[in-house]
Amino acid sequence: MKSHVFAAAVLAFTFIWVSSGYAQQTAEQLYQAGLYEEEIKGELEAAIELFEKIIVEYPEDRPFVAKALLHIGMCYEKLGSQVAQNAYQRIVSEFPDQIEVVNEARARLAALSKELEATAHKPTFRKIRIPTKLSRGAQLSPDGKKLAFASEGGIWVVPVPGKVGPDIVGKPIKLTEPTGFSASEPVWSGDGKWIAFNLWDKGDAGIAIIPSTGGEPKIVPVKTYRGGMYRGFRISLSPDGKLLAYASGDGNWKFEDASIKQEKYNIYTIPVDGGAAVRLTDAYTLEPAFSPDGKKIAYDKQIRTKEGKLSGLEIWVTPVEGGDPIQVSDSSMCPLWSPYGNMIAFLCYVSEKDKIDKELRIVPISKDGKPEAAPTRIKLPGETNDYLAGWTTDNKIGILFEAPEHRALYTVPASGEKATQITPNGIYYDPRWSPDGMRILFGDDGNISSVPAEGGKVSTIYSDTNFVVTPPGGGPTISPDGKTIVFSGFRKDSPERKKGLPGVNIWTIPVEGGEPKQLTKGFYNPRWPCWSPDGKSIAFVNYLKKSNIYIITAEGEQAKQLTTESDKVFWSSIGWSPDGKWIAYFSEDKTIKIKPVHGGEPRTVTKIDELNYYKELTWAPDSRKLAYTSFEHIWIVSLDGGEPTKVKTGLDGRFAKISWSPDGKTLAFTAEKGGDIELWLMEDFMHLVKVAK
Repeated sequence: MKSHVFAAAVLAFTFIWVSSGYAQQTAEQLYQAGLYEEEIKGELEAAIELFEKIIVEYPEDRPFVAKALLHIGMCYEKLGSQVAQNAYQRIVSEFPDQIEVVNEARARLAALSKELEATAHKPTFRKIRIPTKLSRGAQLSPDGKKLAFASEGGIWVVPVPGKVGPDIVGKPIKLTEPTGFSASEPVWSGDGKWIAFNLWDKGDAGIAIIPSTGGEPKIVPVKTYRGGMYRGFRISLSPDGKLLAYASGDGNWKFEDASIKQEKYNIYTIPVDGGAAVRLTDAYTLEPAFSPDGKKIAYDKQIRTKEGKLSGLEIWVTPVEGGDPIQVSDSSMCPLWSPYGNMIAFLCYVSEKDKIDKELRIVPISKDGKPEAAPTRIKLPGETNDYLAGWTTDNKIGILFEAPEHRALYTVPASGEKATQITPNGIYYDPRWSPDGMRILFGDDGNISSVPAEGGKVSTIYSDTNFVVTPPGGGPTISPDGKTIVFSGFRKDSPERKKGLPGVNIWTIPVEGGEPKQLTKGFYNPRWPCWSPDGKSIAFVNYLKKSNIYIITAEGEQAKQLTTESDKVFWSSIGWSPDGKWIAYFSEDKTIKIKPVHGGEPRTVTKIDELNYYKELTWAPDSRKLAYTSFEHIWIVSLDGGEPTKVKTGLDGRFAKISWSPDGKTLAFTAEKGGDIELWLMEDFMHLVKVAK
């Protein structure tokens, strides 16, 4: 190709082309100019730009688009980039009629595969350092140069990387002010000009869209029904940002039924400027993802039994304009398209030796959405419970891993000091002191265990493979006489669990062991049981549309509702005061309140910054103070008034569960480190992807 004749011809042609001032050129003229940049000048990036211009401006000129893709791959090969494989694979998948070019692409794919097999290197995973905390659902822009995430009620973007180094992001930029709703799960349009995101308000709200440069959020005129669920509702924007895809139920969901089968989610599309919504899929479909050309949508399909119980997940693809859907994979979730739409990546659960891990899998996709080869399996080096964060044009896949988590039980003087770790790391929750202050009971990965108050060996009190002491709010609390443990939990084989209901109830069990006795019947989700000081009654929180506090006898009789909707009880920890007069609880108005046990209006003790069901409160033995946790601190507040004081522990992390010792001198609590969301980039993986033969 580098003969003098060829060079002279191309040089003459290009002189004419350049002298025309880059006027509108034909596909052939652009192709010849690209060859000149590639073969004569050696300006490979300039050549790629010209070849890509053919693909954008002349998509119907198939011979020249195919040849342009071939030379894009050849340029990337010379640059040492594995992006070359993506270009060749597009030719094989999308241009079977261009036989000569396809044969060349296949040959180059085979050569690259052999070359890369010889080196036998694995994908690399690179952590991107982000000073701020990431929320779930953070997403990379299509070019990979920005990351969008939700924080403080609004949407932010941050440059990737910034000006310091390749693994350090730049300055975060706020795109929106707080919206009055909880914003989450931002997604980009394919052209990078728009960002859409979910708005939440106690489960159901809406969707908004903004320019990616910032501005006033525009509410998309659609009502979504999500049945109280906060996961599985990722949305998607078409490449031009004009069409929105989302999942919604039919609005017939009832919390007291709590069976997901009551809300048969479907995927819809709707113009962002308004118009009629169009349903694309059958029931139990979620997480739509537009293909880069905007013609197809990939999505999750939940496989359910006749009773409505979830039995599996699959990836499907359907045409946006309507047509028959095509199954791509089973046991999979969270579909993510490659930049050219010729592959789909997804997460997959893998169970091996009683351990469940997630793999990332990639499958090549034909132009009509059919899988062309078996998925390539890539083992992930960390845990992720989030969406994939994007597949960039230079073939990097963003993954939101969770930092390794460590949880243990600690004690600290109530006056504040250095905390003492009293258990090894484990899945521990809800510590509760024994009446004599000698031991601390706690939930232990579904079981009930205890440890000496000064620390030591963990002893199992109750363990049953068919029974789960469930967090949050499992208990377990010893009665004032030290003979009986009350806790919240469920049997795995209960009729309620088989119907898809929580099946949670309040139970008691003798301290020396035995068979649990069920106390509650007819309640939906009773948790956080606590004893009255005389040991004759048990209070707990039930959640049925609204949270309320109930009191029953220690035998499970004479259930009495203590609070009403006006008390605004939040579904979280409660505590019965040692003098028997009050029950303390977290209120929906972001306060801690105390309610008279024998009736009357609640009294506000203090304001708090946030609400979540992992918060905990506990009474001092004199009934004059309350200790409680925020996400990262322990606080003590007096019922006599005044500002809360922070308890010094010398620990960093998240403090979740807390209990005050009977002598008032010590606090027991759980503390967690890690678990934060981290952005990692997976690179150098294209050589592993199986392609069609």
